[in-house]
Amino acid sequence: MFQVQFMQMLFMQVQLRLILKRARARFACRRCFGLRSLRWIAVAFSLSLPLAVPVVVFAAQQVETVKLVTKHWPGYTNTDHSGGYFELVRLVLPESQFLLKTQFSNFNRALVMVQKQQADMVLAVTRVDGKQLLLSELPIDADNIVAVFRDQLLTIGTANVLTQLPKYRLAWDLAYNYGPALGLNVTGYEVTDVAQGLELVSKGRVDVYLAEQADLALPGPLVQLKHLQLQQMLIAELPVYVGFSKSSKGLRLKRLWDQQFRLLLQQGQLQSLQQTYPNMVLPAQDCVGTVC
Repeated sequence: MFQVQFMQMLFMQVQLRLILKRARARFACRRCFGLRSLRWIAVAFSLSLPLAVPVVVFAAQQVETVKLVTKHWPGYTNTDHSGGYFELVRLVLPESQFLLKTQFSNFNRALVMVQKQQADMVLAVTRVDGKQLLLSELPIDADNIVAVFRDQLLTIGTANVLTQLPKYRLAWDLAYNYGPALGLNVTGYEVTDVAQGLELVSKGRVDVYLAEQADLALPGPLVQLKHLQLQQMLIAELPVYVGFSKSSKGLRLKRLWDQQFRLLLQQGQLQSLQQTYPNMVLPAQDCVGTVC
């Protein structure tokens, strides 16, 4: 459409030049080329302008700015804007229509910024953390929650681990709220990073540290786990969503996201994304038309 408007603008410019050329020929003599002729040329010029000016306005309105705030998760939200989550956002909100302005922050501040409408969207939010946000209809991934503990707690069985956890002193990352997300009526200690969580378990200050499996798979935590001789057990999988601000813009973005996400799911494009990023747990294709 923009190309058609642009061609119309060029056509009007050619027409204007022809009008001016004919005017100069008609009023070639100095006596005739007076105020009346200048007014005639000015009228012709002014009539042509309204057709050209809206073209610029039309083009500028096509790209909408969306402010995304997120924590840096290696492989998902890399600082160079690569990673599975960023690829997903670009699929759902194409760059031809949306200008994505990304800000990196800790997860707690990211949530607060969207809650206060200082940003439009945040990634990987559980339903517990998203009570003050508008959540996407379908999850974009799942957190694999791992319990990290010392040797004497190996008696915990996989069948009843969640029922036994409230007896222990728990910790998880700041704003992750894994206790409430798992349905546990407990107050956990919030740590600033994985290294602190592992250190607290090692020194006996907490009994169990609940962490996301991908965070423990990074080089630093892997070395620390081996050095401290801590045990770990996968205990649950929690779906995570996109959180939007509770504003008119946030509601519009959520509706657009839900519609486009289901379309991409139906077309199989999200399955292709999952092949590139196999650690992402995307909804199955049969989620189309249902609630997953």
